[in-house]
This record gives sequence, C-alpha cells and structure tokens, in this order.
Amino acid sequence: MDSTSKFVKLVSRGQCVLTDLSVPRVFCEKYASAIPLTVKLMIRNGYEIWVDFDKKNERFIGVGYLFSHFSLVGGQSLVFEYIGGFNFKVTIFGLDGSEIEYPNIVHHLQTCRPRNVSLYDGGWSFASYLNCEREVVDEVVVPRSFLDVVGHLLPDKLELLVSSGLHVLGLFNRKEGKISGFASICNMLGVSKLNRFNALVLKYVIGNTFHVSCFDCSMTETAVYTLPTEYAESLNGNSIAFEILVQPFHMLPYCHGVDVSVDFNFVREWWNRVDYITAYKDQRCWSLQIRKRRDWKRTTIHKGWIHLRDDMELGVGDVCVFRWKNDTVHNFDIDIVRAVTHLE
Repeated sequence: MDSTSKFVKLVSRGQCVLTDLSVPRVFCEKYASAIPLTVKLMIRNGYEIWVDFDKKNERFIGVGYLFSHFSLVGGQSLVFEYIGGFNFKVTIFGLDGSEIEYPNIVHHLQTCRPRNVSLYDGGWSFASYLNCEREVVDEVVVPRSFLDVVGHLLPDKLELLVSSGLHVLGLFNRKEGKISGFASICNMLGVSKLNRFNALVLKYVIGNTFHVSCFDCSMTETAVYTLPTEYAESLNGNSIAFEILVQPFHMLPYCHGVDVSVDFNFVREWWNRVDYITAYKDQRCWSLQIRKRRDWKRTTIHKGWIHLRDDMELGVGDVCVFRWKNDTVHNFDIDIVRAVTHLE
C-alpha cells in the first residue's frame, strides 16, 4: 500500500446507533480490489474488532461495538489507514479535533490486556477541518486537549513533512496555540490557500516534526505534488490543461475509456499508471480514474466518466475543457462547450 491509503469519517449522532459505516467511493476505487472481505480494525490501545467489508455497497458492517465501547456520541471523527493484509489502523479524534486519550479497554472477545498508549510510541495527532468560512493560508489552531498532552514538548521551530515528501519549516506560537508555516506549502503548490482540501491531519512525533496528511473532498488522503517551477509560474486559474471532444462511443452505456490526446502530453506524463484526478464544477465534483495502457502510449479517463457525462448531460460534439485548479496535476475546473447544431 502507498502512503496515502487513508480516509476520514466524521461520525454523526445518528451514525453512532448503527452497525455499519460507509467507506468513501474514491477509497474503494483505489484500494478495494486489494482488501479482503473481512478486515480487522485496530486501535492503539490494543482494541481489535473484525468487521465485514461490503465492497458492492462500499461500507464496513459490524462497527456498532466500536462506537459503543469508545462512547462515540456524534461529532467525533475516525481516520482509517489500510496497512495491508486484513489490517486497518484506526485513530479516534474527539469533538475538538484532538486524538482522544484512549480508555483502558479491549473488545470483549479478546483475551489480551489493553496497552498503555504513549506519545513516545507512535506520536499524537490532531485534525483541522477546512471550509469556505475560514481560509487557511499560513496557520492552524491547535486543539487545547492536544496541547495538554504534548504542548510542553513542542519547540518553537518545527518541520512540516507532507506525505509526498515536501518539507517546510514551521513555527509554534505557544501564546496563541497556533502552528504557522503552511503558506510555504501553498507557495510550493502555487495556490493562495489550503482550502482545496477538506481536512489536514497533523501527527507529532518526538523532536520537531509534524507529519501532515491532506484529505480531499471525498475525505480520502491525497498526495501533494507540485509542478516544475518554470511551468507553474506560467499558469493561472483559467489556463487549459486538456480537452475532451465527446465522441459517439463515449455515450455508450459501458464506455471503456476516454482517451486524453497526446497533444496534452505534459499533464499525461505527470500521472501515474493508475491515478485519480478530481473535476470541479460549481459545488459539484467528480473523481475520475486515470489509466495508462501497458505500452504507455494511451492515457484514458476510466471510472467516473459515465457519472460525469450523465450529470453534465453531455452530448456528441460537446467539448469538456479541463482547466488548472490550484496549479496541480490532480485537480481541475471543468467547463463544457456545447456542440453547435445547425438547423436545416
């Protein structure tokens, strides 16, 4: 599994009385084929629970005990990380976004004793949820309960390590309880703010390092990549990345791929053999799977095309214009240029 096989679930009050939990579609599209039908959810205190993974309906079945044993009442959040085999690590965040102090319990079917959870064994995390009301340009507020656990260890100068390998310097303002330095990440991405993500999860490990995970609109972790400086500087939010001319075979019930022309080879080269991009239009977005054929000469939009096509009511001759969004290779604004029909 790669370093981005994580997703976040915000747990509502109604969810806490159910026995199943939905899994983001984007996560399922990326990883479900490699994950067994029964998986083990593992909490840091040694608590383990086996649940069924219903791939067709994209949900875990049998999580009710976890909700009740950890007294989830709504407003908490869970981060799931698939680490291979049957195993998911699960981190629980409280109402203020800080990782909880875990109770001294294990599942009633376990015969082992619970483990003591320590900052010195795996670090400590908090989540910052981003929205349109509060722009995140340079700093995030650190939850008070997180500071109660690790605040005395935090140095004034920090290193922020993003999952793709980006390193930036940060500062901890002890008086205001804020971490700054995110403007450097914005600058490296060529964006004005980090609100294109829905959430950041920061894990502190002993020393001066925070590991930063970024979660997109599907609440699935996304790697943060940057374009080459000489290219990124020439782009703006209206520049065209690539275009798709809708053909008759793109309208079939089972479309087997929409080619991205070699005319747009620059963006194609930056995608992995199997990759995902997100297309945005107003308040809607679509996750599109990118596949490169074995000879690497064809790059196609695969899963997600039919959903986009139907939602946008595309027709033969329409042109889908994908414009750079935040100057990255995985996020695009989409415009539709409708075909001109000449009446006889």
